[in-house]
Amino acid sequence: MTEYPEIAERFARDIAGHQMTVLHDEGLYRHLRFMAPRSSEFWFELVTWPGSLTIRGDYGGPHTFSRLDDMFQFFRADRRWGINPHYWAEKLGRDGGRRSVKEYSESLLRQRVVEQFVEDARWNGGVPAGSGKALRTWVLDEDLSDEHRARNVLEDFAHQGYEFEDVWEWDFHDYRPDFLWACHAIVWGIAQYDAARKPEAVAS
Repeated sequence: MTEYPEIAERFARDIAGHQMTVLHDEGLYRHLRFMAPRSSEFWFELVTWPGSLTIRGDYGGPHTFSRLDDMFQFFRADRRWGINPHYWAEKLGRDGGRRSVKEYSESLLRQRVVEQFVEDARWNGGVPAGSGKALRTWVLDEDLSDEHRARNVLEDFAHQGYEFEDVWEWDFHDYRPDFLWACHAIVWGIAQYDAARKPEAVAS
């Protein structure tokens, strides 16, 4: 199960023909390349050394994670549940952490606005008649692709005394597609590596 099914589906398509090439494998020092035999599209590499893992390639990035001596073991711990971008982004270290792999999301803003309106209408004493139509006209039908303009639209919205509170605190940033792709690539790549080794070599 994943919070971002569209990225999982895209990743599966992108790497459908990928094969692993082991360029180096000595303890915690690994260099693995994944790509299709007749195409360089969406190739990626996993490089590890004690305490760090870097993924780089034809997807965006690169991204370097730091946590445990064996970073393969770090990512193996979560793979039964899929990817864990929230926690993993905290391990980006010098790359700037979670903020560095997020960007403004118009769809997240629209979702947040609708959820807040539904909550207000249901639990917070209701909303004046016609507020839903006003919200569609003055907010949801607007071009909200620019974060600064979108926030101004939200802050200016009011209908018969109903308005959104503390809009400046709302976070409309979500993980960039290339980072989510990289998360899937790490989990998948480690699984290919483990499958290629003898069972006793990957026991943990």
